[in-house]
Amino acid sequence: MAVIEFINASNNTYKGMKRAINYIKNPDKTELHLVGGKDCSPDTALNEFVMTKQNFKKETGRQIIHFVQSFSPHDKATPEVINEIGKKLLEYEAFKGFQVVYVTHTDKEHLHNHFIINSVSFTTGQKWQLSKKKLEKLKEYSDELCRDYGLIVVDGAKGNHKNRGEYRAKDKEQSWKYELFLAVRQCKWCSRSKEEFISNMEKLGYKVDWSDKRKYITFTTPNGKKCRNRKLYPPKQFTKEALIKAFELNEQQATNKQLQARMEILLTVIEMISNDKSNNYKSHLPLTALEGRAKKERAIEESKGRGLDWKNGKSM
Repeated sequence: MAVIEFINASNNTYKGMKRAINYIKNPDKTELHLVGGKDCSPDTALNEFVMTKQNFKKETGRQIIHFVQSFSPHDKATPEVINEIGKKLLEYEAFKGFQVVYVTHTDKEHLHNHFIINSVSFTTGQKWQLSKKKLEKLKEYSDELCRDYGLIVVDGAKGNHKNRGEYRAKDKEQSWKYELFLAVRQCKWCSRSKEEFISNMEKLGYKVDWSDKRKYITFTTPNGKKCRNRKLYPPKQFTKEALIKAFELNEQQATNKQLQARMEILLTVIEMISNDKSNNYKSHLPLTALEGRAKKERAIEESKGRGLDWKNGKSM
């Protein structure tokens, strides 16, 4: 998986903040379409960071947080895919309410994402903090994203990697939980009731223990592994209440035939992937393979659409 490393440079001054942002946006290290901003524009991020600090009178102390997400040089992922993974990483709850500039660097043998976070939240004025426990959760989330895209494991010190065979063995051991997550998410939007949800999960090979006497739902995978709904991320989307609310929305917005058609299409695609000998690596994780294919294709198509913005006379 990707290695996450925090940079402990001097970030306590305006000049230090400016220098760091300019460094990650250096055109010798990246391309314009690989530069992005969360809750800010990368072109005006410095001023936006300063305005947030002034608004909450928090102009002293650490000004920014700088970290890097590095990938194996043996991966064949495009810079656009790596950039999309970086953007997805910022959906993690620790970044909520914080402005971030993110850039994919292509100047090294290994592709890597740089992130510059404003140390002050633009919604609460609180300083950004990441406990050891939350850091581990962030790394786990990063690992989930990498598994989603089928990337090679990066292990230990920066730059060390496992070969493809070792990656496959590791993936078979751990990716079942992400496959379960995808199955629950799919069946959540293909069902109109608790009973229908359980039936759809059984069609995918999963058993569901949903009792009114117990707080949590327990899922059992086709291989016998057990997992509670609170272990799926983000957990608030898979509580009993959240699932029932989704069922009610499905009842209002879709007909039974439409939901059945969704499920039938899903089962057909899963069967095709499972029987595809050329895709044997992911045949035991068909939903993971399906999502990985879709995201890679979307990233490639998006990169094709980038070019010159004729209206504004700028590169996109």
